[in-house]
Amino acid sequence: MTEQNEIITPVFKNKPSNLQKHSFTARPAVKINVNEVELTIFKGTNSVLASDIVKVSTPILKCRISPV
Repeated sequence: MTEQNEIITPVFKNKPSNLQKHSFTARPAVKINVNEVELTIFKGTNSVLASDIVKVSTPILKCRISPV
């Protein structure tokens, strides 16, 4: 006895959306300039990750931090 499997193809339909999507606006919090490399930290960024990145990049001699 052999089994026969039927292949079913999915049909995807777009649903009409009445909701208006809000556009995302990036808001920088701090800009750091280290040896001609600019690092911008945005509001809402993971603070632990941002502080670790700053700790790694600040020992370099030319460092300028400017709040936005």
